[in-house]
Amino acid sequence: MDEGRQPPPEDGTRRRPIAAGTRLSPVQEAYGAAAAHSLDCTWCRDIDRDRCSVGDALWSTYLELSDAAYQQLRRT
Repeated sequence: MDEGRQPPPEDGTRRRPIAAGTRLSPVQEAYGAAAAHSLDCTWCRDIDRDRCSVGDALWSTYLELSDAAYQQLRRT
């Protein structure tokens, strides 16, 4: 039988689950920061607009880190 679920917090905050004692790679952390920002920022959520300056900087950081990681893998 399907049990009822607790409603989400009203203030919009959600805890992002992560195992204790683990650490994400810099690329994953950068993507997570960009994704979290785009979910919270009303400007970035609007599909008719470009990203805000903060969102654009976070996305650029993610792209730079992922390109550097790819180049490092390519060298091996």
